[in-house]
Amino acid sequence: MNARLIYLLEDNQDDVYLVKELLSQQGGRHHYAVNAFETIESLRDAVAQLNPEAILMDLNLPQSRGLETLLRVKDFAAHIPIIVLTGMSDEMFGEKAIQLGAQDYIPKHELSAHLLRRTIVFSKERFDMQRNLENLVSLDRLTMLSNRGALDKHLHTQVQDARRYGKQFAMLFIDLDNFKTINDELGHQAGDQLLKLLASKLKMYKRSSDFVARYGGDEFVVIAPNIDNPAQLELFTRYKHTLLADSYCLQDQQGNMREITLELSIGAVLFPDHGDGPTELLNCADKTMYEAKAQSQPFLLAEVPRHSA
Repeated sequence: MNARLIYLLEDNQDDVYLVKELLSQQGGRHHYAVNAFETIESLRDAVAQLNPEAILMDLNLPQSRGLETLLRVKDFAAHIPIIVLTGMSDEMFGEKAIQLGAQDYIPKHELSAHLLRRTIVFSKERFDMQRNLENLVSLDRLTMLSNRGALDKHLHTQVQDARRYGKQFAMLFIDLDNFKTINDELGHQAGDQLLKLLASKLKMYKRSSDFVARYGGDEFVVIAPNIDNPAQLELFTRYKHTLLADSYCLQDQQGNMREITLELSIGAVLFPDHGDGPTELLNCADKTMYEAKAQSQPFLLAEVPRHSA
């Protein structure tokens, strides 16, 4: 039976030994392998390489104390259930940890093999259930892409990370030029079919780091990290236009097959060149897309504001 991987953030070697010993005891449905880390930085590097089943963590380390430690770990491990091991028995402290994103907490003096195993299992189940519910709320029902709300949340996080680490990223705002004509001539069923086909292409031909959302109606947004200059932005935008501006087979209201050629316009921007916040960047991408449409251009890169040049 494969062991389930647990990461433990703990600088006290006696506590590391205790947790490993408790999780190595026979009993229960699951077997665990524990990798211990003494610093937040080493834990971050490990998470970047491989996600564990859960993270057990002490809050008091040489480089960080209290709930601030939880916030620092949650910053790079929000996608992993976190269980706080605390030397404090104050219930109010545990509730604060949960309010800040921990799935559960265990006072160290209460640690036992049964309690630790049960807490890991229940925390993982609750975490997965919560994530599934969040995914349902954040998905566009027609295309199964992320919806506007999820886009706003992701863009906010992307901007924060880019500011913190001094990185840039690209955004494409995509609008279908002849979508109304397709709806009018072939019917809304064909229009919906086209949106789903377009969404499938956007999902299939995206990099693992890219984020794709349906902004609304016939508009889509792509957020692309690791693009940091106009030349890369142009290549990326041209590729997306060539990919999407294609021929599609649809079924009209009478059930007949109709082949249409899709035309679209794309506005392309870079953070922070074209906006230093989520709203400014999104507005610039939208405005640039409409400029491309007005100029009958397939896509257009936003100009850098003069005060930023």
